[in-house]
Amino acid sequence: MEPRFVGRAAELDELVARLDGALDGLAGVVLLVGEPGIGKSRLAAEFGRLASARAVPVLWGGCTDVPGAPAYWPWRRVLRSWPEELPGDVAPVAAGAAGDGPGDRFALADAVTGFLGAVASGTGLVVVLDDLQWADPASVALLAHVAREAAGARLLVVGTCRAGGAPAALPGDRIALRGLTAGEIGCALPGVPPGRAATIAGRAGGNPFLVGELVRAWRAGTPDDAVPAGVRDVVRARLDRLPPACRDLLVPAAVLGREIDLDLLGGVAGLPADRVLDDLAPAVADGVLERPAGRMVLRFSHDLVREAVLADADAGRVHARATAVLAPHADDPDVLPELAAHALAALPHGDRAAAVGWARRAGEQATARRAHEDAARFYDGALDASRGVLGPAGRLELLLATAEAQARCHDVTAAMAACRAAADLARHLGDAAALGRATLVLPGVSHAGWLDEVRGWCTDALAGLPDVDDPLRCRLLAQFAHSTVFAVDPAVMSRASAQALAMAERLDDPAALGDALRARQLARAGADGCAERLVLGGRLLAVAQRTGDPADELWGHLWRFDALLQAGRVADAEAELDRVEPVVVRLRRPLARLHLLRGRFALAFGRGRFGEAVRLNDEALDLVRRGGDDGAVATALVLRIILARCTGESPGDLAWFHASPELHSPFAALGCAAYARWLLDGGRPDEARTWYAGLPQAGSPRIPSFIALPLESWRAELATDLGDAATAEVSHRLLLPHADLHVVGGAGAITTHGSVRGPLGVAALGAGRPDVAVRHLEGAVAANDAAGLVPWAAQARYRLAVALRQRGRGGDADAASAAARAAGEAAGRIGMAPLRAAAAELAAGLRDGGVLSPRETEIARLVGQGLTNRQIAATAHISERTVETHVQHVLAKLGFSGRSQIAAWVVRHEQ
Repeated sequence: MEPRFVGRAAELDELVARLDGALDGLAGVVLLVGEPGIGKSRLAAEFGRLASARAVPVLWGGCTDVPGAPAYWPWRRVLRSWPEELPGDVAPVAAGAAGDGPGDRFALADAVTGFLGAVASGTGLVVVLDDLQWADPASVALLAHVAREAAGARLLVVGTCRAGGAPAALPGDRIALRGLTAGEIGCALPGVPPGRAATIAGRAGGNPFLVGELVRAWRAGTPDDAVPAGVRDVVRARLDRLPPACRDLLVPAAVLGREIDLDLLGGVAGLPADRVLDDLAPAVADGVLERPAGRMVLRFSHDLVREAVLADADAGRVHARATAVLAPHADDPDVLPELAAHALAALPHGDRAAAVGWARRAGEQATARRAHEDAARFYDGALDASRGVLGPAGRLELLLATAEAQARCHDVTAAMAACRAAADLARHLGDAAALGRATLVLPGVSHAGWLDEVRGWCTDALAGLPDVDDPLRCRLLAQFAHSTVFAVDPAVMSRASAQALAMAERLDDPAALGDALRARQLARAGADGCAERLVLGGRLLAVAQRTGDPADELWGHLWRFDALLQAGRVADAEAELDRVEPVVVRLRRPLARLHLLRGRFALAFGRGRFGEAVRLNDEALDLVRRGGDDGAVATALVLRIILARCTGESPGDLAWFHASPELHSPFAALGCAAYARWLLDGGRPDEARTWYAGLPQAGSPRIPSFIALPLESWRAELATDLGDAATAEVSHRLLLPHADLHVVGGAGAITTHGSVRGPLGVAALGAGRPDVAVRHLEGAVAANDAAGLVPWAAQARYRLAVALRQRGRGGDADAASAAARAAGEAAGRIGMAPLRAAAAELAAGLRDGGVLSPRETEIARLVGQGLTNRQIAATAHISERTVETHVQHVLAKLGFSGRSQIAAWVVRHEQ
């Protein structure tokens, strides 16, 4: 007799509340998390019963750890459990044909999401996904898509997952399941004496599964001293009661997976399937195995039962027998993945060469089906098994295939490792062509350290190839140009990219031309190359028309987007990004999705839609963390700092920033400048000055061209606000040729800070030329207003008010007051709390003709509160001597002789 369901009232209440929310149109994902045996599946089943009682359909699907399980397995089971005919775009998923053809994952995810939303629109819908610790990456990605895109559906997804076993990208709110108390266990065990129940509770540690196993052992008459404390021994005692024929079948069944393929198990055991079913009947009767409702399969009642059986199994020999059973059917595409998985798991038993061959074929098949995670897994397994089977040349080809599969599924860290191994082996073999192929596996990755390695590979490969026009040589020249971006040698990059482009045009090879155009685009990523990059984007779109390659179309639109945004043509840039979206849908690659997210972020950020910008950046961060793309992760985290500067909210934990090994590289200069700005705005000028001093010198050739414009723009503001007049003058000189552009990077536009005339005006003010500053800032206000960049129009108005106050001509005070008020109102509307506060302070100071600076106004207010100089110093985070100087300036400017007069002035001033 199973224990009663007890001790989960709070968890059930929470699930029911989430169901109520889903029925009101607030879809959600909830994960039941806990150790094996804690009752996750039992709780999900009880909740499913309650949902069914409310006429809400419940669809079930479970993951498996069986080798070779296909992608989307739990979703296939969910769809197969739908009692009606499936729509045409969803039926292939249930049938196991999800990976076929050129179409694939995004369309598939949209189809499944649309189907679930449609089913849920009437009575609501609950989907239960069991054992998500074994979910394949494709299933996790589909769950994330459902969670994101079906937010308004009447849908609740409930998943179960072992504690510590959840994939990093698994979405959902967690409900952690604790062990049951002794009292709860006592209530769950009717007929068990209280003393016995307490003993069982203590030995089980509150784990319901162990409780059930210990109760069964006690009821079977197992002596107390013979009942082991661990589940493995409890299961052994239980299995000992089964007939030998049944026990003999359970061991290979456990090796083959939780769900039992009766035909395969029969083949392994040398028995017909009906005999297997008969021999396993005692295990079903005893509860070791179970038959899921409505299904013609058997499975182990719990993972812990199967794992306990596995402890006594010679798994390798069972996998070897399964390989022998499946090998005659190797040409069946549905059998091949399972065969390859068993053959690899059998090693060192079995035929190693055959295992490598099957795994490689399974990888090729998965690649053709665009199931890149499966392809990477099979290729990686073949690599592990290939030593002593393949020669160096064969291993080199397998390494390259592995790296390419890992790159396609955006497993950047693994792909890098495979590329390094391939490059080492290619050098050992003197195979320049293979070395060249290794350099081209990850063309879109721009880590500084990685590109240093790639540059060396390119150099060696080019030296080993014939010096003739050839597509591979052309692509290597283009990759070499790309790899010099952090070496900061513009002449070398420009020369190599020009050579690659000229060769590609002579060859008239579209693929080589696409790579050469990419290299040239990067070589012209400085502000002076904005117009040329717009043309290069158009040329790549023409190449895409010839090749039909959506990757070429993607980059052509992205380059045009970057150039248009830098040119200040924001509406045109947005229209270009709209053309990117359908290309991303066709590509179904994480990197393409990342670039779309980054472009959407730039527009949302530039227009002051900060909440939307946060969501877009968080999605991008989640995507690149899954792929191990450290450089892209750092970019997303720096964007949090930039957002925090605008909104005044926390940027989160910054330990990663201080621990970054690349803080002193020129590429990190933008992040350092953003951090210095955040510190300065937060009232920490001494720390800000330290980071400011560490930036590369203004105009330094070490600064990568594509970040030079935003870096010099941000430096201009820092120099002015920190009183560095000489650097402000240099920044003004460097920015002046680009006055008609906007503050946008030249290779991957991820933010816009509005017209360059804004930082030009700030630099002029810092250099002591308020007349020039006013002209620039008036131009910045007009340009940002015209482009719809509300935050930067507000910022320019605030800076204009400061410049007008400093210039001090007739009418400037009134104009400054109007500009400050307008800046504060706009900042308040879009949530720029720091700018709103600064503008309000400036406007308040200007009400008395702008006599006092903002800092002096602040000190005067603190004096008016009756604080001593020491107390003011502590409040304002400055030295007592600095406070004394400010107080003397206030007295002199206002013509007062004592602090009481300042207090009276503050009262009048605040009114």
